[in-house]
Amino acid sequence: MSRDYDTIMLETEEAMEKVLEHLRQEFVGISAGKASPAMVENIKFDYYGAPTPLKQATSINTPDASTLTLKPFDQSQTKAIVKAILEANIGLTPSDDGKLIICRIPPMTQENREKLAKQLKDFAEKSKVGVRNARHEAMKHGDISLKDSILTEDDHRGLKEEIQKLTDKYNKQIEEVLEKKTADVMKV
Repeated sequence: MSRDYDTIMLETEEAMEKVLEHLRQEFVGISAGKASPAMVENIKFDYYGAPTPLKQATSINTPDASTLTLKPFDQSQTKAIVKAILEANIGLTPSDDGKLIICRIPPMTQENREKLAKQLKDFAEKSKVGVRNARHEAMKHGDISLKDSILTEDDHRGLKEEIQKLTDKYNKQIEEVLEKKTADVMKV
């Protein structure tokens, strides 16, 4: 389907913004040794056959900087929630007394910090792939619109330049978000 210049640019920017927002959400869940509800709130567990984020089924608190507590609204789901936290593989080992789930945040060693920094870099690289995919899709739509005479040669050339500028802008933002989070994680 042919698209005009403005539609292609709008759709491309929306796609790239979603990639950047997803990266930010991924980074929120990565702790630098401090307890935060964001570490677990989006973990999904099987709630009567429906994948449900923990924030919709529990009350999540941080009584101190190294502890997370989760109080399930439905006590019968405690085991399923514990299992989901373990399977999320985020370095937490929850314990439960049947009513409350307690997760102690392990102290950060230099080795753990370096592993987290590598994990952050991997997330950022995946985001850059997402931005490149959005660029590729936009270029493809531009080519189709040129072929269908929706765009002129000059508009097509300008579109390609603008898409590349957008790609560079979002890749720079990804690098900035990565740099900031890495500095946070590496801080002792």
